[in-house]
Amino acid sequence: MEPERTTGFRSWSVSRAKPRTYIGQLLRAMLLRQDEERRRLSGMVNGGRDGWNDDEPAVVEAVFEQAMRSFFGTEYSIGDISAFVEDTREAAASEVAVDQLAAEALIRYALDETDITVIDITRGQRYVLRGVFTAAAVGRLGIDEAAVNQLITEGERLAFERGWRPPLIKGTHTAG
Repeated sequence: MEPERTTGFRSWSVSRAKPRTYIGQLLRAMLLRQDEERRRLSGMVNGGRDGWNDDEPAVVEAVFEQAMRSFFGTEYSIGDISAFVEDTREAAASEVAVDQLAAEALIRYALDETDITVIDITRGQRYVLRGVFTAAAVGRLGIDEAAVNQLITEGERLAFERGWRPPLIKGTHTAG
């Protein structure tokens, strides 16, 4: 009997590796709805300091891109994206303000649409929107813990390949 597969990421065939960066672990806690762990880890991003670094959002961006590609596939319409954004806006209304057009642009950009620009969306807004819509896609796909780990570890790998250096959790190292 063939193992059951989840939509998008095939957790039955992946290693059981977990994210190795603080931002990866924070994303993991967020996507798995581990609120206590999410609160604990939120103080560890950016080295526990106020301010911004571009390395950690690069992981969020890579994970978001993968989640959007898995969720929408290659056959989608702009209407599909608009409906997804609208549904997510309604669900998240009490927690975060979601700009419909900015969210649609980020998703279309992640899907490699060449006529889309996101330069006018602030990096803070991109960071928040990517997190919100990654969580929405993961929830709708119904992927399990192992697939969430795979999604994030792949995002970490892509961020490192792109030249970013998000801080690793003490005791971990990169293989490259």
